[in-house]
Amino acid sequence: MRTVYFDMGELNRFGALGLLSSEAKVLPAGTVIHTEQAKVRKELPQYQEMAKRAGVFFFFEDEDVPNAPFFTVPYMELVARDRDGGWYGRAESIGDGVYCVTPDGAVFLVSEGMERFSGRLLAGEEVRELWEPALELTVYPSKTAAAQVVELVPVEELLPKGWKEREK
Repeated sequence: MRTVYFDMGELNRFGALGLLSSEAKVLPAGTVIHTEQAKVRKELPQYQEMAKRAGVFFFFEDEDVPNAPFFTVPYMELVARDRDGGWYGRAESIGDGVYCVTPDGAVFLVSEGMERFSGRLLAGEEVRELWEPALELTVYPSKTAAAQVVELVPVEELLPKGWKEREK
């Protein structure tokens, strides 16, 4: 069975939650920024502590949120950046781990889960020596570059025929 990918960023436009096919394995790709609500930052001072101790800054809806300068396969939801330009996030289709994409595009598994990762940051641990290369996650400089290597299908092509007409 062939594997095709769709840009998870396109799903918001259609309101779909998932896509299944009997003809291909359909997997999400792309990179999306996840922001926390501003009130969460006030309720949980741990976010400021992680920024102060480890230089890792989580994204909040009331702040300027940067655009990710890369496209990942499979899909990655970015949650934070560090003072050195690294991007942190989850790729749920490959597990519960937290990954870091470095400024040069290398990808590492940082922690086995978000809770453990946050705990290490709060403890002020230097965790870089624990990082393992993440071969299951590939970073491309753009969606166009990814489409040259993997089969990236527009979401519209994966939706059932006549889906627009049925909504009316």
